[in-house]
Amino acid sequence: MEPSGERIRANAWGRYYVTGECNSCGLCASCAPDNFGPSWDGTYYAVAAQPANDNEELAVRDAIDACPQRCIKDDGDE
Repeated sequence: MEPSGERIRANAWGRYYVTGECNSCGLCASCAPDNFGPSWDGTYYAVAAQPANDNEELAVRDAIDACPQRCIKDDGDE
């Protein structure tokens, strides 16, 4: 996938999303395994499910902080 700052279509609809700048390092899935998953070809990760509770919300926030590409975005309150 060509890197871009645009939202990846594979993201679950909602507040959090991953952009095309993802390099598939997997840190997001390490922080929030219930919320991030790899693409079918392994070239990027996307939000597989938006946070369903406070623990998942904290895990996604940790993933945002850990992301070396800074490609996990937050659109703000839904």
